[in-house]
Amino acid sequence: MRTIRRAVAVMLALIVAAGLFVAVPAASAGQSGVSAQGVAVARGKLTDADKAKLELLKNLYKQIAETEKAIRDKVKAARTAGKDLTPYAADLKTAERYSVHRQISRGLMLTEAERQQLEAMDTSIRSLERQLVQLRKAKAPQATIDALKAQIKAARSARDAFAKSIRTAALNQFSARLDLLVADANMKLAFLQSLLARLP
Repeated sequence: MRTIRRAVAVMLALIVAAGLFVAVPAASAGQSGVSAQGVAVARGKLTDADKAKLELLKNLYKQIAETEKAIRDKVKAARTAGKDLTPYAADLKTAERYSVHRQISRGLMLTEAERQQLEAMDTSIRSLERQLVQLRKAKAPQATIDALKAQIKAARSARDAFAKSIRTAALNQFSARLDLLVADANMKLAFLQSLLARLP
């Protein structure tokens, strides 16, 4: 599992003396499709309440990172001892997913739902682009190729519009977003701590 420390460092790097840089994904089109690597940065003021929430979030992510390490160590010891971890396979997979915690990674202030929707959009666009490559290789009729190109263009536009809506929400509802991220981190920490206690 990847550590959350990197995510915390990214979050702290967003904080500057006069305010906070809130980053949300901007579509970047290329041969490999639209990705979340491009970011559009907007500036907003950081209130005392927001500072407190960010500090709380930092502490939660630190606890998550420590718990993840403890889980890795316990799993390694259990496997070395030949213990059966099959009953915990699903929970360990969930823990692996939690550890990525992409809503903060790469400096993206995303809620879990937004992250999942963006990933679904990106996956769909990449799939369409692969289809386009195959159609061209197969020398498909130009009308078929043009129709698929129009579909890709529409999918990219939808993705761009969604990313723009995230950027707007991040600026207008930043404090509320922090509340969501804190609640999400608390939920994940509770799950990881429970898993750690149950592992043999």
